[in-house]
Amino acid sequence: MKALDSLTLQYFYQENYDFINGAIVQKIQLPTRHEIILNIRNLNNNCAQNKKLYININPKYPHICFIDEKTTKLRDIEIPIKPPMFCMQLRKYLNGSKIKDFKIVKYERILELYFDYFDEIGSLTRICLALEFMGKHSNIILYNATNKTIIGAMHNISADKSSIREIYGGINYIYPPLKEKLDILNVSYSTFFEIAKNKDIKLISNNFYYFNQSLLENIFEKYDNLEDAFKFMQELQNGTCTSFIADFWNGNTINSALDNYFSALMFDEILKNKKTKLKKYLLNDIKKLSKIASVVPDNSKADKYKENADLIMSYLYYPDGLKEYNIELDETLDLNQNAQKYYQMYKKARATFEHSLKRNREAKEKLEYLESIVFNIENALNFDELKEIKNEIIDLGYIQDKKEKIESNIEKVEYKGFEIYIGKNNKQNDFLISKIAQSEDLWFHGYNFPSSHVILKIPNNKKEPSADVLEYCAKLTKQNSKAKDGGKASIIMTKRKNLKKPPNTYLGYVTYKNEIEIVI
Repeated sequence: MKALDSLTLQYFYQENYDFINGAIVQKIQLPTRHEIILNIRNLNNNCAQNKKLYININPKYPHICFIDEKTTKLRDIEIPIKPPMFCMQLRKYLNGSKIKDFKIVKYERILELYFDYFDEIGSLTRICLALEFMGKHSNIILYNATNKTIIGAMHNISADKSSIREIYGGINYIYPPLKEKLDILNVSYSTFFEIAKNKDIKLISNNFYYFNQSLLENIFEKYDNLEDAFKFMQELQNGTCTSFIADFWNGNTINSALDNYFSALMFDEILKNKKTKLKKYLLNDIKKLSKIASVVPDNSKADKYKENADLIMSYLYYPDGLKEYNIELDETLDLNQNAQKYYQMYKKARATFEHSLKRNREAKEKLEYLESIVFNIENALNFDELKEIKNEIIDLGYIQDKKEKIESNIEKVEYKGFEIYIGKNNKQNDFLISKIAQSEDLWFHGYNFPSSHVILKIPNNKKEPSADVLEYCAKLTKQNSKAKDGGKASIIMTKRKNLKKPPNTYLGYVTYKNEIEIVI
């Protein structure tokens, strides 16, 4: 994984200086304790532009970029109803203010935004918002630029947490200690050669500002000759190689490259965390239900009681014949009473067995349903699909929360003139069976393992699908099932008219008949 380096930050600064410097802060939002969004507006060539400046100081991926609606969704940004204290502080000092100056701290991963602030008595004070992108030490600090006093910080750092640099309101703001390195623009080639002659990437990175190991690897892939590499590194530091830095981050511009790269990283992690959190609501019940479902109800005791009762009744008038069966009898009761006693014991044992049988069956049904939800969670590709599943879990009572209105976006593919629908969760599966599938359409599902419901639409002209179309649908079903990474899997297929939704059953649950098995 790449980390935002001081050289890339310098190029971001160059690329966006004209827009940021002079812009007015219209809105300030703090989605989480690691993120700030500054909605800023500027006039470029007398044309007003509004942009969202996104600042993230998460230790895993600290970065800055402008974001749009697409990447806002990828980052799953939600604004809390009640703003945090630091957000209120920022709004007090910066809302409606103009960015008077925009600077980058030399050799550091620190950007500074300067504002003019008029206090209650009208005195003018220069305020600075320092954005520090330094891995686990990343922070956002608001301080008085006149006397260097910290007003507030995203993360307060006390002496208990750091013996090097404390950060909290009321003390002086100081830059982090700068490591002793060389500036590539201020050294001769001979000095560079002595350090870089073995092309030890780590050694070079440790000796020169701006150049981390990932960046150096790319430089030496481009220039095998040390003198050429030296000249190119100087050009890079001079800020004349924007395309190289953009290519390094796989983008057209520095901003788009940073936005796309970190959006993808955040999307993967946030999606994974949301999946883990949703599954946790179900795992305890799945564990309990698995234990109940694993116990096979035993009717042998009830059968034995009935057998004893029947034998006693058959020997009611020949009591001596019972001796060979070794049946325990109550001597205070006659044979008929003993038989009735065993019949009563049989009824109780039978009732217990039937209750266990029902409990076992219900446990298996609910277990199968909850496992299908877990599968749907694991198989979800985006946040909307997870929100649909969360709504389902809310309906089951596992989560005490309000349901979100989500429009189902059922996946549809076309193959050789046929329309195929793929349900990604139980709500979509139920909708497919209830609203989309007609009686002659074909339904595909994994045999005895969780999978999506796949519907192959049969046109009104009764055009019969060929064997390869059926195989394609079966493969789609396997790809969207728990068996997707396994070897062979059995997929069942039947017509929609052969499906039945039992009353009072779980969402998406169906029974079927006249199925055909396809091995994929």
